[in-house]
Amino acid sequence: MRCRRVHWCEHGFTLIELLVAMTIFAVLAVISYRTLDSLIKTREHLDVQSTRLRDVALLFARLDNDFSAVIIRRVRNADNLLDDALRLSPLMPAPNDASLAFTRAGFGGTIGASSGPQRVGYRLKDGTLQLLIWPSLDMAPRTTPQVHSALTDVREVQWRAMDRAGNFMAEWRSTGAQDVTYLPMAIELSLTLASGEQYSRLFNLAAGR
Repeated sequence: MRCRRVHWCEHGFTLIELLVAMTIFAVLAVISYRTLDSLIKTREHLDVQSTRLRDVALLFARLDNDFSAVIIRRVRNADNLLDDALRLSPLMPAPNDASLAFTRAGFGGTIGASSGPQRVGYRLKDGTLQLLIWPSLDMAPRTTPQVHSALTDVREVQWRAMDRAGNFMAEWRSTGAQDVTYLPMAIELSLTLASGEQYSRLFNLAAGR
């Protein structure tokens, strides 16, 4: 009888041993799942961050191109009023206006020809930094701009213009006390995204040099 019991113990598992083994496997499975889940979430976070950095870089590249092509050309707006070659206002823009508006040279064509000058602008609306492009420099009554999304999920935008003395100002008008041909030396953009990330960039103006 004793030999039988010893023989069974040598070739089988007790219930307690099975429960211990199942517990160990369960713990390992939970650890593996949590590790895999953490890796997936980290990858998703990195993908989102990479996409945001790409979008901000594309915006800065667009602005760099715009500001390098600024020209001294005043325009008549839809109200038949003479507007500045470059105008910056910290106030909330009208429905068909921008916080920052300026005139830039046209884009170069594939065979070396350039399109005509453009009136463009930027504004923050409903969490989106919008690009406005007007169909002409001197506008007919009720002329409205085309509106494009330049960057989404934006919490705050701050523009500042730098004069020739290196002073930064939240408002810029090339009328009144200033010469109509006097443009800023540079424009500074500070962005705060909805996620809390902050970016800042200073753009030189070719026409202001």
